[in-house]
Amino acid sequence: MDATVITPRYDLDLAGLWKLVLVYVTICAIAQVVALPVSWMLFPRVRDPKQVRGEPGGDLWAADAICLLLFSIALLPSALGSIHLLSQSVDARWNGSCVSSIHGCVLLCTRLLVHIPFLFWKGMNATRKRILVHHVMVILVYGTGLVKGSMHFWGAIAGLCESSNIFLANVELVKCCSDVQRLKQSFLYKLNSAFLTLAYICCRLVLFPAVLAALLTDAYTHPELTVRGSVIEWVLMPMAICCVWGMSAFEFRNIFEGMSKAMDLKVKSASSLLQLEIWLAVLGLLVGHCLF
Repeated sequence: MDATVITPRYDLDLAGLWKLVLVYVTICAIAQVVALPVSWMLFPRVRDPKQVRGEPGGDLWAADAICLLLFSIALLPSALGSIHLLSQSVDARWNGSCVSSIHGCVLLCTRLLVHIPFLFWKGMNATRKRILVHHVMVILVYGTGLVKGSMHFWGAIAGLCESSNIFLANVELVKCCSDVQRLKQSFLYKLNSAFLTLAYICCRLVLFPAVLAALLTDAYTHPELTVRGSVIEWVLMPMAICCVWGMSAFEFRNIFEGMSKAMDLKVKSASSLLQLEIWLAVLGLLVGHCLF
């Protein structure tokens, strides 16, 4: 099939790429700024001067959750469209590009770039330091792929992990409401917690090992099409996938604990969750190996 399928290519010159980046930086910056007064209107609690602005119930927390929700929803169509167009052959997966993959890469990089100063504004802690490392690593990997015009398929399929942030943003927004405890007892909150846990399992703990296994399987079975001279393809991207999986596995314990409390379930021990995460990673590796 690879010999008969034409690899999609959509290339921008450097000037056109910079213009697109500036447009997206402007959009993301405006969204981040406008989200602040929007949070004041939607959540009266955040206007309370006793609230710490960057913590649950604060206006910076609410504005960040609003932007996270909008960004995650906006990125998904681009990722799904890119996967559909670039999954047809090995060469397309490694060297193909399309309009949706270009826009998806630019959106992801500019959103994270604009979000970095907002992290410092909210106040740095251990969690936000991990997020900062994540942002820098993702910008480097996706930005290089964008400039070189390679690995767009792998970036798009890894980008599906952002779907879990839709449900995470909903949880964060509930914390900004005045009647938090009542909302946490609602059916919709419990359903959202269940979907958040399921999305974390499918779109992070299983997905990242699957992407890594599929990438390495392509490289092993078709070396003539996937041979690359850059450390970005062979070192940085697999390393980034492994690091983000580790971050997701660490965060999954908080996600699972939140879901258990919402559902009034017994919380599993840390060792049990670690075993679950390892088995999910093995499942992902098997799925990725058989994917193409």
